[in-house]
Amino acid sequence: MNNFRAICIGIEDYLHYQPLTGAENSAQALYRYFFEEAKIPSHQLLLLTDTSPSPGKRSTYPNRDNILQWINDSLIKVEYCWFFFQGYGINYQGDDYLLPIDSNLNSIPQTAIKVRSLFEKLQYNSQNLLIILDLQNPLKDGKLGQITLDLAQKKNISLIFSCRSPVYQSISAEKSIFISALTEALRYYSHHLTLHKLDCYLKERLNPSHQKNFPAIALPIIISPEKVRHKPLLPISKKQVVNPQENKNLSFKIQHKSPQTPEKQPTSTLILPKVPPTPFKPQLSLNIPLTETNNKPISTAVSSVSSTSKTTTQTPQKSPIRKYLLWIGGILGITVILWWMSLKIRQHLNTINYQKIQENQQILDYGKISLSMQQASQLNEAINYARQIQPHTALYQQAQVKIKQWSQMILDIAQGRAIIGDFQGAIAAVKLVPPDNQQLYNLAQQSLKEWQTLSQKQQDNQVLIEAALSLIEPNQASSYNRAIRLLKHLDKKELGYHHARKLIEQLSKNIYQLAQTRAQQGQLTLAIETIELVPNDTQVYPMAQEAKINWQQHQNRSSN
Repeated sequence: MNNFRAICIGIEDYLHYQPLTGAENSAQALYRYFFEEAKIPSHQLLLLTDTSPSPGKRSTYPNRDNILQWINDSLIKVEYCWFFFQGYGINYQGDDYLLPIDSNLNSIPQTAIKVRSLFEKLQYNSQNLLIILDLQNPLKDGKLGQITLDLAQKKNISLIFSCRSPVYQSISAEKSIFISALTEALRYYSHHLTLHKLDCYLKERLNPSHQKNFPAIALPIIISPEKVRHKPLLPISKKQVVNPQENKNLSFKIQHKSPQTPEKQPTSTLILPKVPPTPFKPQLSLNIPLTETNNKPISTAVSSVSSTSKTTTQTPQKSPIRKYLLWIGGILGITVILWWMSLKIRQHLNTINYQKIQENQQILDYGKISLSMQQASQLNEAINYARQIQPHTALYQQAQVKIKQWSQMILDIAQGRAIIGDFQGAIAAVKLVPPDNQQLYNLAQQSLKEWQTLSQKQQDNQVLIEAALSLIEPNQASSYNRAIRLLKHLDKKELGYHHARKLIEQLSKNIYQLAQTRAQQGQLTLAIETIELVPNDTQVYPMAQEAKINWQQHQNRSSN
């Protein structure tokens, strides 16, 4: 499905707003459906979340610059495009904005993304565009949404818009109930899903009377232009299109049950069961008669030749007409004999060819036995089976096509693992890409070197994080500060940076709370010394400075 693109963005830990719950998992859930179930290659998908590492050098951290740059670079003119965003959004001076992770209410035009310009850019590059917005308004002023809905109607854009209430924000959920319902509908309808079917499904699935645990969920608003209301939202996979010509090549079916493999036998050993000899029952279309009646002229011609030769031995004189007839009979007899021999040879060759087709078809079938789970090791095993089909034999070209397809699938699996930060899994998968297709193999080797470097860096950074955590001693502000200083060695472009930032914020809050406890106990001097350890680039720093000033003023009043 090269004519499809999807962009999935989920933001939780905003730098200047309260964290959201489940946004990252929602984006990952939609991404996983496209990649694992819809079998869309990873290079056609984009995932931007708080912790989504990039398999390359470019960051997928969802700040404004990265989001706009990824959209500009990844979007080419395609037939189908999905854009999903879950996070904060606001209405500012008559326009709706989506808020990236680094957005600031004091400078919305410079740090947020205007919905109007986003719609125009996405619509320009897609014939069938679906935009899904699952938003919350940090201002809670009730203004968010109307401009977005009006834009979708005017521009004939398919839109699913949900604005969750503040009550739902406080509910702990792994991912939004809306996204759970959306992925359920995708699994149920697959490539036949339309906006009309989705609308009916969501109204039933998200009916408030059915949501006892989540009463604050509002039904999403769906804008569906009339011309696309009943049109599929996903392209039809080529695998679903049946080519009638393929069925004409072979008119037989081979059914074989795979033999039981002993538990002690290594899984890497490939033993192809010996194909039993099959009786020749040709069902191939031949332009040669195969009935016994075709052999009757042979016996007639031979008998006529023998009788004629007897006559010639008895009759010393031959008339010209009789001699002419004998010559014609002899030629016809020889012709029939040659035709009969040719028929037998062709039947024998067809038998050999038929059995070879059977044998090679069985090889391909054995290779396909274990492909239901779409695992890299199983795809590699199927490739090893297909390699047993020799050149210049039946189904060889078909086997080569399958080897290329399965090699690409292994590479896609590896890339998908790398996108979510599983570099060890990506390395294990990409090593299974065979060298049969040189272009794919070179790309796999290039990715392997890149992921090995990233994996080593990821492990080094994890060691640093664990070392920082080992410095922490409960209720000792200085130990929290030492851990923070060590965590700050991770640069923004480093793997594990966002995890380190979360730890820094948490440790800073611990220092602030410890200082508050000491102040309440009347230890103002110690409280001031403690709160000065709060880093100035953390969210709690402004509150720490305010508390420090209050304690200093209280000290001055007490001394006077």
